[in-house]
Amino acid sequence: MKLLISTDTSCLLNYETLTKYDISVFPLNVIIDGEEFLDGVTIKQPELISAMRAGKKIQTSTPPLGDVISYFEKLFEKGYDHVIHFTISSKLSSMNNLFNSVAEEHFKGKVTIIDAYTVSAPMLSYVLLAYDMASSGSSPEEIVKAVEEAKGYAYLIFIPENLTALKNGGRISPTIALIGNAIGIKPVLLLDDGEIKKEDMTRKARAVLEQKIKDMATDKLPSEYDYSVLSFDANEYLLNYICEVTETVTGNKPILGAIPINVGAHCGPGTIGVAITKKINGKSLKDFM
Repeated sequence: MKLLISTDTSCLLNYETLTKYDISVFPLNVIIDGEEFLDGVTIKQPELISAMRAGKKIQTSTPPLGDVISYFEKLFEKGYDHVIHFTISSKLSSMNNLFNSVAEEHFKGKVTIIDAYTVSAPMLSYVLLAYDMASSGSSPEEIVKAVEEAKGYAYLIFIPENLTALKNGGRISPTIALIGNAIGIKPVLLLDDGEIKKEDMTRKARAVLEQKIKDMATDKLPSEYDYSVLSFDANEYLLNYICEVTETVTGNKPILGAIPINVGAHCGPGTIGVAITKKINGKSLKDFM
């Protein structure tokens, strides 16, 4: 069986990671002042960041049904027998429902959809686990089972620079955003059980992230887990400090990557995060990057 692994751009730490491999990537969209762009195709992070810094209206949405059908049709035209496609968490987007519907109605038995239940580095680790297994001749059923077993080992936390983007996206009220920004308070956001939850509020992002890294290193051993520091135009001093803390605590330089556009679009420029992912069959994400 000629098996292809596919994903959307919500897993990317950087845009070069998957270009080295036979992994197909479906670009998610972002809408700026009513104009639609494709992640990594017609827009890159610096352009989105500039638009957000300029106060433009930012939205995300699911792609047209025809685009999804066409995407898979083109893959099968290349001679693949089966496609395993990963979507961003179903609790963050309707993408999973859309792709499942397309798979059932148009490509039954030929496309398997996996709900990553996460984004960024954890999602990428599942994609690369599937790729590693597919390269070794594993069946779609074996790959799905291994990915499902791998879920639950990841940890992802991030802190926005301010509350403006969350307010613009309707996730908090303008009053709360106004007060929070005025006193410099920020939400500590945890991706848990497939959805983003507010764990706490803080004025000290540096101290919170530093403590989280130290706490996690006690049970997610650096010999078994990868530690990534993620940024969406985060403050350079803060970013460097968190990278130094991570290296000191774990004994290894962290993987440095970008927060995916579809997350950054809702949290805003200045967001910084830390992701901890179980190594892939004993291999580090660094081995694939």
